[in-house]
Amino acid sequence: MKHILKIATISAIFVAFALIGILFFGPTQGKMNTVRIEFEGIRYDSLELVFGLVDWSQVVIKGHSEDGYRWNFSYPGYFHEHLYCAWFRVLGTPDTVRHEVGFFNLVQQHDTLKTFGFIPGRPKSLIKARYIETQTSFNNPRFDPETENVIYITSIIDEFEIFTDDQDLISTMKAMHGGYFILDHETLSYEEIVQRQAEFIRQYPNSQIMMRTLYMNISGYKSSGDIAKLFNLFTRQLQRSFYGRKIRQHLANCNTFINQKLTTWDTDLLEELVQDCSKHNLILFSASWCPPCTRQIPILKEIYRDLGQELIMTYVSLDCAGSAENWREKMRTHEIPWRSLMVLTREMEQKIRNDYSIRGIPAAILIQPNSTQMERLNLWEEKDRLRLYELVNE
Repeated sequence: MKHILKIATISAIFVAFALIGILFFGPTQGKMNTVRIEFEGIRYDSLELVFGLVDWSQVVIKGHSEDGYRWNFSYPGYFHEHLYCAWFRVLGTPDTVRHEVGFFNLVQQHDTLKTFGFIPGRPKSLIKARYIETQTSFNNPRFDPETENVIYITSIIDEFEIFTDDQDLISTMKAMHGGYFILDHETLSYEEIVQRQAEFIRQYPNSQIMMRTLYMNISGYKSSGDIAKLFNLFTRQLQRSFYGRKIRQHLANCNTFINQKLTTWDTDLLEELVQDCSKHNLILFSASWCPPCTRQIPILKEIYRDLGQELIMTYVSLDCAGSAENWREKMRTHEIPWRSLMVLTREMEQKIRNDYSIRGIPAAILIQPNSTQMERLNLWEEKDRLRLYELVNE
């Protein structure tokens, strides 16, 4: 009997761990993807595949090879949900030396694409790489996230021409090479950029980098219609992905303002973002470490001088505790006359960014009187400032 109870107890423990794994890691945790790269003209004793994730962290996968030319890398499939970019790095170098593998040449229809990082396809990706040359540069500044200091390193990059049928990798390199993820272009209008992105997505409807681009730049698009237009060009599979679900959520809530409480910059009291809903409220997202935010202050002061009686302006600083005093000094130095609230913690900063789809700053949203409807404004643009004046003076 005791033996039976013991077996039952052990079985229950295994079931419990299995359930915990499903709850916390999801059913895709066990699916493994592979990247195989075959080098020609150079061999490596040790190599690793580095995944840069969207939260700026890195995950390193060590490779396996029998001869130093043909390398295999296995990684959990769910990495793709949070993948920003990937690259290969050579092991066994000093801390002050960065030795990396650069895919700078991919010939597609007689056009040579030059990029560094890539996004591998799933579940399998095969890359053939022909060695070209090695570039070395010295005293390159790099930010060390662990020490939060700038260090100077020697950079060694082995350049290759690559050959692959991996459409994810190809679309990544084409998007990077052609600047398809840039919304602010020197020669193209906003409408031309959106149309250009649409044509690219039609060609590569399963392009993970373009889905990620759409999400990361979501606050830069002028209308939810533009976002929906691009989103609907992706495959159903990609629309159900990590970024696809986030974009779908944004489209469902993009015009609805959610009021919440933040800390005042000078009294440490909690106040709601919108205290008086009978007036127009202009919410300005900023930070002490953002030079464009500082350069925008004269424009904001002009708006405050012209509309301050009818418009409530509120700063939301994305400074956390470490730079909070810098923000307070900025308020004093520039003699800011409008309200200012602060997030103070990483958790609240992320919540604010998610709730209001803030991907870059400075950013501004306008809430109509007695309404939860909000509108995004680019206060750098004269036509958006004119619209603000028209709405407030109606």
